[in-house]
Amino acid sequence: MKTLYQSKNRKIELKIIGYDEPNNGRELHIAELYINGKNLSDNYFENKWNRLNFNLDEFQFESPDSKYIFIPAEGNSFVINANTLSMIKLPYKALSTLHFKKNEFPENKIKIYYSDETIEFNLPITE
Repeated sequence: MKTLYQSKNRKIELKIIGYDEPNNGRELHIAELYINGKNLSDNYFENKWNRLNFNLDEFQFESPDSKYIFIPAEGNSFVINANTLSMIKLPYKALSTLHFKKNEFPENKIKIYYSDETIEFNLPITE
């Protein structure tokens, strides 16, 4: 299992540092988010809940153009604009760890596939 995801410029890193099962069958990764070498997990993860969906086999961390970073946080996934470091919150998904399959970045969008639905979200166009 992969435990480190890095942006191409290595400024943004997602480190998987542990495992959690808060209730039976709800498996989660514990993660830390580093930007320019500083742990900024508490700044980005809502309510300091730094848990990720468990199935990351087809998880795409960075958009092909390196403009966006996807963080598959349980319930409250988000995207980071790699230029401004601003966070774009995605729609809440209850028990997302049980349903997350994969994500992809079609042009100026993020598409997230769950076992029960697919969501597509337009991302701001940046220079």
